[in-house]
Amino acid sequence: MITFQEFVNRHNGKFEEYNNDKYKFQCMDLFWLYLKEVVGIDPKPYQGWGNPKNVWNNFLKITDASKNFEKIPNVWNDLNCQSKRGDIIFWGFYPGVTGWNGHVAICSGAGAKTIISFDQNYPTGSFCKYVNHSYRGVLGWLRPKAR
Repeated sequence: MITFQEFVNRHNGKFEEYNNDKYKFQCMDLFWLYLKEVVGIDPKPYQGWGNPKNVWNNFLKITDASKNFEKIPNVWNDLNCQSKRGDIIFWGFYPGVTGWNGHVAICSGAGAKTIISFDQNYPTGSFCKYVNHSYRGVLGWLRPKAR
């Protein structure tokens, strides 16, 4: 396993493909790499759900997901509810922010109103890089449990 910063250093500025499917260089590819390289778990149970919105919505159906992660819903009016470095952030469909499938990225840092995350394919067609976001459209995040 590697650290979050080693992960960023390895993938920053690159287009990453995890499973060599017909949908190249998606945010999910970066998510699966993060699971394998940083969290140290097999991404396969998370691959069957296809897109970020479905992974979030079907979390309890994923084998060992609750053993590996704490699922934290975004409570838009709770200023104490903030993502932390290393959390996996999920967006649902939100016009002007994401497409129908949502989005997933890794939190680098967050405040009460903004998130800096490590993303791929945001905006569409972009390589891996840091992106500034608001919490608009954020469904919540998965926080890896101590291993």
